[in-house]
Amino acid sequence: MVRLLKQVLRLAMLAALVAVIYGATLVQVPRSLLGARTGPAIADARVWGYQLQNAQPDRIAAAVDVLVIDSQRSREPHTTLSPADVRRFKTRPDGRERIVLAYLSVGEAESYRYYWRSHWSVLRPSWLGAENAEWKGNYKVRFWQAGWQKILIDPRRSLFDVAFERVSEARKAYIDRILDAGFDGVYLDRVDMYEEWAKEHTGAEADMIALVGALSTYAKARRPGFLVLPQNAEELLRHTAYRRQIDGVGKEDLYFGISHTEDENPPKDVAESVSHLNRARADKLPVFVVEYLSAPEKRARAERFAREHGFLLHFAARHLNQPPEPLVLQVQPAEPLKPKG
Repeated sequence: MVRLLKQVLRLAMLAALVAVIYGATLVQVPRSLLGARTGPAIADARVWGYQLQNAQPDRIAAAVDVLVIDSQRSREPHTTLSPADVRRFKTRPDGRERIVLAYLSVGEAESYRYYWRSHWSVLRPSWLGAENAEWKGNYKVRFWQAGWQKILIDPRRSLFDVAFERVSEARKAYIDRILDAGFDGVYLDRVDMYEEWAKEHTGAEADMIALVGALSTYAKARRPGFLVLPQNAEELLRHTAYRRQIDGVGKEDLYFGISHTEDENPPKDVAESVSHLNRARADKLPVFVVEYLSAPEKRARAERFAREHGFLLHFAARHLNQPPEPLVLQVQPAEPLKPKG
């Protein structure tokens, strides 16, 4: 009889433990709110820079108003920039403040990030796709799946998640790491990944817009004034709801280099991209263009085009491993016509 009572007691304790664990997965624990972003307005920016490798605060020119950097010091996963590091990037040599945005890829997973798990090479999550043939260590993701989205943003954090996060910082969502480090905003890359999944997933475009919107809504709720700038995928600017969620847009290889050379892009492609980017301009969203050019005559032409269109232009090495070259375009064009729709 005693033996039976002990077994019943063990089962009861086990059931209670399961109930506690299950309950911990249901109870949501929101993160603390952060103070509103202060500092310069992105609409006032005239010079921008883009450096993802080897960035050092003392090598960033004072003229740079907006700076895009990686949130890690190197490709070692445990080198995330601290709030003190970010403050050094935000403070110009003359003491003025600049806007600093953290690079964040939403369409590819990167094997050198804090969230990467070595066992994924054997037990691959359903959201993890093929490796990018041009960029080793980068993998396409099915960005609409919950597993990947939980890595980026986790607004429904449970008590269970909190406990795991205290054991390992790697459990913290990517956007929260960026927010807590003190960045002014995010620069979202591989937003255009939706195009590569269109045949497999017919709702890819709508789901990418939803993902950008969810990131923006969550981040701005935690830190009012937080900035969200997607790179490329300018065709999404057709959607009013998308434009309302962002604070600017970046564009690579607008005039030259769509083939990763310094060749001029076909005029039809340039015109189509410009027509989309003008929607952002009409909504008073700044457009940041980066061209990977070294030839002086091609740089001069790109500058002329950017002046005509009212875009902020930056020249960079394609590996984004050099300090930004300050470039001020003196001529400010007239506002573009308000697009229909």
